[in-house]
Amino acid sequence: MKHRNFKFASAAIAALMAVALVATATPAFAVGPNVMNANVTAGPAGTGVNGVYGHITVCVPGTTTCQVIGGLLIDTGSFGLRIFRQALTIKLPAETSNGEMVAECAFFGSATAWGRIGLADVKLAGEPKIRNLPVQLINPAFPIPGGRPGACEQTGVPLAQTPQQENFNGILGVGLLQYDGSFTDYFACTASSCGTIPAPPLDQQVQNPVPLLAADNNGVMLSLPLLPSAGSPPLSGRLVFGINTRPNNQVPAGFTAFSADPANLMFTTSFGGKMAFDSFIDSGSNGYFFHDSGLPLCTGAVPSWYCPAALTMLQATTIGSDTINSETKLLFINNATDLFSTGNRAFLDLGADIGEGSGFFDWGLPFFFGRQVFVGIAGQSISGVTEPTPLWIYK
Repeated sequence: MKHRNFKFASAAIAALMAVALVATATPAFAVGPNVMNANVTAGPAGTGVNGVYGHITVCVPGTTTCQVIGGLLIDTGSFGLRIFRQALTIKLPAETSNGEMVAECAFFGSATAWGRIGLADVKLAGEPKIRNLPVQLINPAFPIPGGRPGACEQTGVPLAQTPQQENFNGILGVGLLQYDGSFTDYFACTASSCGTIPAPPLDQQVQNPVPLLAADNNGVMLSLPLLPSAGSPPLSGRLVFGINTRPNNQVPAGFTAFSADPANLMFTTSFGGKMAFDSFIDSGSNGYFFHDSGLPLCTGAVPSWYCPAALTMLQATTIGSDTINSETKLLFINNATDLFSTGNRAFLDLGADIGEGSGFFDWGLPFFFGRQVFVGIAGQSISGVTEPTPLWIYK
């Protein structure tokens, strides 16, 4: 569920969220305080496919007034903690600027998230508590019903309204950056109106909580089990904090680092004889999203899911933004209508047409099944890895 700093919205990416759990073994590694369950389920609304969720503990700063919040979409395509106000039973204090409440408009491919910024103490897995983390509280009725400013709009992209609509209680953005100010718009609000302001100082911006951890702060690794081609019901994987900081998050031999462009956080995919696809690896997208005119589309599907007559094997080459490393990967696309009819929720071969001329290739959640994918956060160093962050590492 990638941030869109260029306000681009793709109808195909609007598919997003949801999955179900399967009884399949996850890749083996030691459990520790830096490990969070990453569950592929049908989501809070019970209607989705290929959504991976985790839970965290959120507290009123400096108190023991806390709430465990599950149904958070684990998203390597964005950065920052965002929680629907409807999912909170505790009241978080407001972040303010010159006496006014600070709010944010965050643009994604499938939705626009609007709401004020609150402050929270946050605990991820068994890691030490993060103090006074700025968190976006998604609330379309802030500061009054219909109070979203006109500047917080994307043409053709809906405003996130409820957890049931979006099929998540919030977003745990653990992607390539720490701060979100270059990808979102900030506002100062009174009790009745809001006006645009420059991005706040870095420590007051909504931010990826991982760099604020004491030691496991340079990235994450998401590991999900391999699935059969027909998919699987509920499955459980792991989100591991830190890269090469503990025995359980070491980069295995033979894995390759792929640099991301620091400006747009993308690398390149060569596919179908074309080299120019801007690409990203995004656990918040529930399928592969790309254009292939040779693949038939499902009838009446929104988004435009692919429906080939049989399981189809394709190949594409991922190339780091510095062009140093490249690797050809296989991907499989199955008939989406047949997949959905199984009642399963996790699919490694689900894909949709992103639209001819879009110029993007979205390696969504199917890419993670059967892999360990490392996400190195910009500005952080990774012991034993020579390529600078931001980057992805996988095999």
